[in-house]
Amino acid sequence: MKTVTISLDKQVPDFKYARQQAVAKARDMLSEPVIVAWKDDNAKKFGPEIPGGKGERWHDYGQSHGGKLEMTVGNKYHFIFAETGDFEATDLELSNIEENGSVFLCLNSACTEEDRRRLGDAPDSGVGD
Repeated sequence: MKTVTISLDKQVPDFKYARQQAVAKARDMLSEPVIVAWKDDNAKKFGPEIPGGKGERWHDYGQSHGGKLEMTVGNKYHFIFAETGDFEATDLELSNIEENGSVFLCLNSACTEEDRRRLGDAPDSGVGD
């Protein structure tokens, strides 16, 4: 898996901004990027939620689910991307996420709780910590 770090001149304000930066860079490097896993060091959250998962399980999940590109933004936010075309159509559970006029894809299990709420599918438990 290729690793890329996006250094920013200013402090990264929040997860959404970091995700936008990662998605924009992933689009330059992959033909059809999809977020399969992520970690927010500030909030101590990660996705997807893995029952009993602690530590770097989000990373293991990303690697084992087609992860081709790991993106770190401002050394606090981490995203693993796969190529949409690498998934079997029957296994594909993707959501289109619209944020500030930009649309990107995430595996349903790797969408944030806020994303799922907007899509009408918020879980009771939230994301892992």
